[in-house]
Amino acid sequence: MVAALIKQHVEENGDGTLNIEVLANSQLGGEREMFEGQQLGTVDMSVISNAVVSNFIPACGMLDLPFLFNDYQMAVDFLSGEIGQTVMDAYDGSGVKALGMCINGFRQLVTVETPVYGPDDMQGMKIRCMENQIYLGTYQAIGANPLPMAWSEVITALQQGTVQGLDGGVSVFYSSGFGDILDYITLTNQFCAANTVTISDSVWTKLSEDQQRQLTEAVNWACAEELAVQGENDAEKINLLEDQGVTIIREDQVDYDAFRAKLGDFYESQKEIIGAEYVDMMLAAVENYGK
Repeated sequence: MVAALIKQHVEENGDGTLNIEVLANSQLGGEREMFEGQQLGTVDMSVISNAVVSNFIPACGMLDLPFLFNDYQMAVDFLSGEIGQTVMDAYDGSGVKALGMCINGFRQLVTVETPVYGPDDMQGMKIRCMENQIYLGTYQAIGANPLPMAWSEVITALQQGTVQGLDGGVSVFYSSGFGDILDYITLTNQFCAANTVTISDSVWTKLSEDQQRQLTEAVNWACAEELAVQGENDAEKINLLEDQGVTIIREDQVDYDAFRAKLGDFYESQKEIIGAEYVDMMLAAVENYGK
């Protein structure tokens, strides 16, 4: 969505010197390959998951910490404010420039056979997980058994019982046909699925100042548009999945306090990986939000 909006804005408001070609559905490779391609200058731009980038830029992990945000609006406020800017600034020196932040909603927990209301329901449960140290560590702290696995293998793994669940965006679950496979979606809001619009430094420096302005304006507009509608899109997809027979365990049924208590000193343990100043900044911002 964001890439298409950037293209639209450039075409409608630019001076014709920029040409945006959108190559969707991993035509340029997976997200790791796209990030590395931007570092090498073989990929121009991408919209990439923060959870992938944090493997390259540890400070970005401050947004991957679990169970931080009370609701979608809180996540939007963080991504649009100082926290989002801090994450984008962390790209400096990586060979990739961050132009803007958007969101693919929250990563919710989906399971077959076993409903999840709190961490006790997940003890020993095999969960497909992105290859992200914070995500892996979160499940281990909760008591689940995380298994990194390619997305292409997930449906078969669920059907065969290799895994009993996974996390992800509800829009992805709906569009990928998971309604016929899943039994439960628990609205844990456990991870913020932040995305960053990025460009290779080698490409950015070749643009004129006016072209850089045009592109920055297009990215800012596109990110704001997505942030404004993603929450509503997710709510719509949740209702559609429920209509397909998936049981939705909603926020008022989830024991968030128990999940946070089960994490113990997990946040503290991430300071060595992410950087103490970034973890402390995030936790302080969460504590002071709305005050």
